[in-house]
Amino acid sequence: MGNAAVTAARAINYEGAGTVEFLLDSDGKFYFMEMNTRLQVEHPVTEMITGQDLVEWQLRVASGQPLPLQQDELEIKGHAFEARVYAEDPDKDFMPATGTLQYLQAPREGPHVRLDTGVLQGDEISVYYDPMIAKLITWDENRNRALGRMTEALSAYHISGVTTNIPFLYNIASSTAFAQAELDTGFIEKHQTALFHTSPEDRMQDLPLASLFLLLRMEKTSAVRARASDPWSPWNTVNAWRLNEPGRHTGQIIVNGKEYDAPVEEIGTEGNRRFRITVDGRSVIAAGELNGNELYADIDGHRRRVTVVAHDGQFTLFSEQGAMQFALKQPDYGSGEDSPDADAFTAPMNGIIVKLLVEPGAEVKKGQAVIIMEAMKMEQTLVAPGDGCVEAFYFQVGDQVKGGEELVNFVQAETGGG
Repeated sequence: MGNAAVTAARAINYEGAGTVEFLLDSDGKFYFMEMNTRLQVEHPVTEMITGQDLVEWQLRVASGQPLPLQQDELEIKGHAFEARVYAEDPDKDFMPATGTLQYLQAPREGPHVRLDTGVLQGDEISVYYDPMIAKLITWDENRNRALGRMTEALSAYHISGVTTNIPFLYNIASSTAFAQAELDTGFIEKHQTALFHTSPEDRMQDLPLASLFLLLRMEKTSAVRARASDPWSPWNTVNAWRLNEPGRHTGQIIVNGKEYDAPVEEIGTEGNRRFRITVDGRSVIAAGELNGNELYADIDGHRRRVTVVAHDGQFTLFSEQGAMQFALKQPDYGSGEDSPDADAFTAPMNGIIVKLLVEPGAEVKKGQAVIIMEAMKMEQTLVAPGDGCVEAFYFQVGDQVKGGEELVNFVQAETGGG
């Protein structure tokens, strides 16, 4: 492939940095795909394992200077990984996200960790540019150690204000299949259950930790409130006290958009306070301590230490098994919307209207495409949630819209009675 790339560059008298891409077949044959007349996004990986500055090389070649080293003078040392940190929602088919980086804490850089980024806390991720926030690169002497550096760095990367793919990247890096290099283009589909943590085993491992974290966090919040008011007030107690009954906590935890019951019963004395947490009909005995973002837990006698990061009313739990996003379900006071498809024609993000596919007043069928908007180099086609009539469009082609704005006045057809 190297010789083929050089031959292609010589054929067009190309001068400058560039990358020729091929597709490699299982039988060892390779096929030309494309040539990019620039450095690739992954060039930091090459820099980390060779110790060379490819951007400097690019500038030298562009100014007519020879390459600093020949091929046989290059040495490869160690292994490196790169993760692209994006503003996107993996749980919504990796749809790009927009928002303001209200809180941004990146992992500490050093000989093993490199971060290439151009954003700061307070910056906006808008619809006008690619939603990549940073390139995170880790290096070590071998693949396993470099991968360990990556999982550690991802768990230390904290962002709020915009949805990111950091938990998903962590799940890839910490998965058994990736550690064993079982890689192909269908990796996500093959390992979807592990990467999105949707199995009953994952729930049994992670939900008790999430429940314990929420309980201990509630206690800390109450303690702060008590110190600021009356420490003896019953309103500042968190032990779910009941007359002649054990203390019980109820509530639902939301994981990947699904609600799970995880009732908790307090047991033990004040000095040996523990919780019986039930998930899917199975109970565990839990105790723990919360120190900042670190949760030190004892689950059925097994000690665990996990990191939990808060962001926009949600939390991400980073453990040796992977990352899980969760939230405590809030009381529903009614939204005034009767139809589950009431948001079918609201803009999923900031963007531009590029096409209206029907005329105002048109009758449409369920699933029929009605309007197309563009955001972050992607087209979003909104379809009718049922049979009905498009009464009017609130925006025209070329108009800018904000995420959450209603785009179409749609009246759903009434279904006939029995």
